[in-house]
Amino acid sequence: MQINGTDFVCYEVSDLDKAVDFYQNVLGLELTWRMDEFQFAEFDLRQTTLSIYNPLKVEGREPSPGGMVFIAVPNVHDALLELKEKGVTVLFGPVDSPVCEMGGVLDPFGNRIGLHHRKDGSVG
Repeated sequence: MQINGTDFVCYEVSDLDKAVDFYQNVLGLELTWRMDEFQFAEFDLRQTTLSIYNPLKVEGREPSPGGMVFIAVPNVHDALLELKEKGVTVLFGPVDSPVCEMGGVLDPFGNRIGLHHRKDGSVG
């Protein structure tokens, strides 16, 4: 099987409106698609898509937080400070490695979001 890349990463949430507000207005991601009937929304992350989905409204089950997407940012330290000022829980970082800088935060539902910067400036 050939793998061409990542199409999307999906997080399950319990409140689609609250999740859309967080990803759009706190993180500043572009909302590219939303379908309330299926409790689903998507955001553009440039090389991939972040999807959020509420299984409670569609499948009758509670969401299961898990997974982690790493979003490329120009400066992890500055991004973590900005998010902390907005009341976002910072899990870790910035962590400096020989090739990159990383940090982690939580969305309102307990999903982990990584912030990442490659020292060579590449993305994806």
